Amino acid sequence: MRSIGRNAGLVVAALAIGLGTSACTDLVVEPKSTVSSANIFTDASAYRSFLAKLYAGLAVSGQQGPHGDPDIEGIDEGFGQYIRGYWQLQELPTDDAVIGWGDAGLPELVTSQWASTNQFVGAMYYRIFFQIALVNEFLRETTNEALSQRGHQNIPEIPHYRAEARFLRALSYWHGLELFGNVPLVTEDFTAGSPPPDQATRAELFDFVESELTDIRSELPAVGAAEYGRADQGALSMLLAKLYLNAEVYGVGDRYADALAEVQTVIGGPYSLDPTYQDMFLADNHRSPEIIFAVPFDGLNTQTWGGTTFLAHAAVGGDMNRRRLRAGLRLVGPARDAPDREPLRRWRGRSGQPGGHLLHDQPEPPGQQLG
Repeated sequence: MRSIGRNAGLVVAALAIGLGTSACTDLVVEPKSTVSSANIFTDASAYRSFLAKLYAGLAVSGQQGPHGDPDIEGIDEGFGQYIRGYWQLQELPTDDAVIGWGDAGLPELVTSQWASTNQFVGAMYYRIFFQIALVNEFLRETTNEALSQRGHQNIPEIPHYRAEARFLRALSYWHGLELFGNVPLVTEDFTAGSPPPDQATRAELFDFVESELTDIRSELPAVGAAEYGRADQGALSMLLAKLYLNAEVYGVGDRYADALAEVQTVIGGPYSLDPTYQDMFLADNHRSPEIIFAVPFDGLNTQTWGGTTFLAHAAVGGDMNRRRLRAGLRLVGPARDAPDREPLRRWRGRSGQPGGHLLHDQPEPPGQQLG
C-alpha cells in the first residue's frame, strides 16, 4: 500500500524543511524535529507561505522539485502528481486518448480493466487526501484561538486565506466524489489518532461541498479579480456548476437550474474566448482572457514530471513539429485508430529535465506513433 509521506499534523514544517517518515513501533520515541507550529508562525508572512503550499499541492509532487523528496511514497513522483493523475483517470478510460507506455496499471486504465489495486488509482486517492489533510491543518492553525495565542489576531488577510483553503478542500472533495463516490469526510475538527471516519455517502459529500462553497463566496475576490493562480468567485461558480450538473447522480435531485445560474455568473464576468487557442497553453497564459482558474507551472520554480510538462510533451512525437517544445515523449495520442481500445500500442519514451528541457527524441520506426 502507498503511504502518505508527511504527517499532516506537522505539515507546517514543510515551510522550512522537508520531513522524512519511516515505520515505527516504539510509541514513546520523542520527535527529533524541532520545527513545529510554535516556531514556524513567529512571522505573519508564514500564513501566506502555508497557503502557497496548499496551491502548490496541485502542481508539485514533493519538497524539492521534480523528484527526490515526495509527498506520496511508493510510486514514481511523476505518476503521483495531482494534475497528471487526475487527467489519466478522467481521460484514459474514455475514447479521447490512449497512452503508450506499458507501466503496470496504465494498460488497465486504457482498456477499462483497472481495479482498486491499480497504482495510479491508489496514488490519486492518496493525493486527494494529502491535499485535504494540508487544508485541515491550515484551518486548525488559523483559528481565532490559535492566532490570539501568537498575537496575530489582527491580520486582515486571514479570513480570505481561510476561504481560499476551503475552496481548495472543496475542489479535492469534488474530485473524490467524482472519481471514487463514497469517500471519508474529514474536516479540521478531526483529531489525529482518532479512529478513521466512516465513508460518507455521495449525497453527504455533495451537501458538504455545496455548503462550503456557498459559505465562503463573499470572502473570495469578485469574479475575475483574483491574482493569477488563486481562487475567486468565478472559480467558485464554475465548481458549483460542475457539482450541480451531476446532482441527480449523487442522489440529491435535479439541480440544473442552479448549474445554469452559476454558469451565467461566470459568463457575465470579464472572461472571453481567447482569439488564439494555443495561447492558453503557452508560458504567458496569464494574459489569456479565457482562463478561470489556473494551476501555475514554471520551469524553474515548480518543476514536476506531471502537470504541463507531461500534458504538453507526452502528446508530441514522431514527425510532429517540436520546435517550440524542444522535445516530445511520444507517450499520449488520440484513440481514433483504436476504438475498441485494443491493441494497445506501446513505444519507448525518453525523459530529461522538466520545464521545457526534455532530451530530444530519436526517430521511431514508421507506424509506431499514434499522433
